[in-house]
Amino acid sequence: MEPLIRRRTLTSQVIDHILEQIKSGQVKAGERLPTEKQLTATLQVSRTCVREAMKSLESLGLVRIRPRVGAIVQEPTPASILSAEEFSQDIQQERTDRLLEFRMIVEVGLASLAAERADTRDLAAMESALERYRKEMQTANAVDCRTDLAFHAALAAASKNPLGQSVWRMISARLAEVLERNSTVPDVYPNTLRDHLRIFRAVKERDPRKARLAMQEHLENADRVTRVALCESQDGSGPRAARLPKALPG
Repeated sequence: MEPLIRRRTLTSQVIDHILEQIKSGQVKAGERLPTEKQLTATLQVSRTCVREAMKSLESLGLVRIRPRVGAIVQEPTPASILSAEEFSQDIQQERTDRLLEFRMIVEVGLASLAAERADTRDLAAMESALERYRKEMQTANAVDCRTDLAFHAALAAASKNPLGQSVWRMISARLAEVLERNSTVPDVYPNTLRDHLRIFRAVKERDPRKARLAMQEHLENADRVTRVALCESQDGSGPRAARLPKALPG
């Protein structure tokens, strides 16, 4: 029997299936969605895909997940439906491409401003984030995505541009999802630290051009990592370290 949902972008298609049930009125506000086990059997996907879909729907305000009860549909609004449709359409490659493209536009500019405007406290905050990253990598052989984002947040703060900081905060929540997935790719932690150090040195040297180039190269490296991680998550294969280019030494 052919699966009702194909392997390509499984989580987004699980979201589409549930969203259609809500929009059509098959499941109304206050009612419980089918259980994880039922959805897994009906759609012939893994429990991981179902869980990711439910978490996404909960973050969008369409369901509320209650322990030992399940996912309860919330009263949908036009805004929440539109957000869910957009989310499901490009939750995998398209959504990630758009996010990383926008990130390049924002953060290259922020890095340049930071090199011009960073004060002593900003540099200390960036250095502290780098030190936490180094310690986590050495002691746990893994780095919390919040530690990675802390460096970028400090850089955004150093730009002294309130709008830029606001935009950064807006995209950082979605970037956390990308970084979690990227953590499965070999050598991602030392390469990221190396890139962060290059950016920090450029900012400390008050060199906007060097900071822009360092950030651009870092985000290009991150984009390659994301593509490898996304490909692995879709085809279920193991790590392919040989395919991932190393970041240039700092």
